[in-house]
Amino acid sequence: MATEETQQIPLGLTVAVVARRVGVAPATLRTWERRYGLCPSDRSEGGHRRYCVTDVARLELMRKLVLAGMSAGEAAKKALQSET
Repeated sequence: MATEETQQIPLGLTVAVVARRVGVAPATLRTWERRYGLCPSDRSEGGHRRYCVTDVARLELMRKLVLAGMSAGEAAKKALQSET
């Protein structure tokens, strides 16, 4: 069941929009997905990534931890464990 937050974004956010919001390149989001499992919640019928509010919060945490000096692998583990 969708939460109130996800209902505000019915189709989800695109990679480009999320990348701008998080402050990384779209390729970085794809790399984080491939290497660390930071996947979007959904994909469009055409297979395009669609991120919800929770996904974005998780990615923002990942970026914050990496900027603080944590390795990307460790940051990803913490981000995936977080209940954002």
